[in-house]
Amino acid sequence: MEQTLGNRIAENRKRLGLTQDALAEKLGVTAQAVSKWENDQSCPDITTLPKLADIFGISTDALLGRENLKVHTAEVVDDADPQDEEKGNWEFHWEGGRKGGIFFALFVILTGSLMILARTMELGVSLWSLAWPSFLLCFGIHQLTKEFSFAGIISTLIGGYFIVDNLGIWELSFSSQLIFPGIVVLFGISLLVDALKKPKKPKFRFSHKGGKSGENTRKSTCTCENDTFACEHAFGENNHYIPLPQLRHGNIDCSFGELTVDLSGCETVAPNCNILANCAFGELNLLVPKKFQVEPNSSTSFASVNILGQPDSVPSGTILLDANVSFGEIEIRYV
Repeated sequence: MEQTLGNRIAENRKRLGLTQDALAEKLGVTAQAVSKWENDQSCPDITTLPKLADIFGISTDALLGRENLKVHTAEVVDDADPQDEEKGNWEFHWEGGRKGGIFFALFVILTGSLMILARTMELGVSLWSLAWPSFLLCFGIHQLTKEFSFAGIISTLIGGYFIVDNLGIWELSFSSQLIFPGIVVLFGISLLVDALKKPKKPKFRFSHKGGKSGENTRKSTCTCENDTFACEHAFGENNHYIPLPQLRHGNIDCSFGELTVDLSGCETVAPNCNILANCAFGELNLLVPKKFQVEPNSSTSFASVNILGQPDSVPSGTILLDANVSFGEIEIRYV
């Protein structure tokens, strides 16, 4: 039996571990529209087809059934040619799965190179005085590759300034006592601007053909048992769906990446249900059904906790969220 366009959309969405809501968000449409496509009740418009193909990692012809389906580079291919693995044919396309690891490597390289320069020039600069501005510089660049961000720009400028200042290459003439409070004000303004206007993220991919695939999720795990779940994620982008008849407790750790935790599979929540969320140098998206209400208790450091949407007027349960965020963002979205 020949597959329909709706069958191919549903198959590729499930292959990438995306919910209908997650795919709809990437396309800027409603989840109902995606559901109608997959049930062949309607078809995506002509401008949406290339976007769908890009997300799935296939050609538009393959999406329309005009050629053999190409497996997305994130999937494990059992019959990979061993010679290809040895050749390691690299194609550089940015993708959230490895971008965090790349910039962490750049941070280490930059810090080591600056220490070599400082020792060579006998500047007497400590490792810490070069490590933290190098991290701010790399973190700012990392943020800017995901989306235009004032916080990313400020972080990049601050890191770059303190690198040249600590090396004695260039110093500003005004009092050094004004530098730190000025930085705090600028960083606060940048966070406010980013919170008020959050632009769409550009699509970048980074893939390696010929090597082992599927590694972009190797640092992301999620377990569900006994009314509890635990998700741990580092470096990259991933989605975890939580299917529990009753939710009593949850634990989320996200660092150097973007993680979406979807609670729409939870039918009820236990009394005093609580979730502990730790997010450091990353972005955590928590999708919560409107029948539940989230009461956040947050501790932030150069970070933010945002809530999008509203719960039902009479929610059936309450989730207590203890959020610890450092240099990152937690977004609670009612769905």
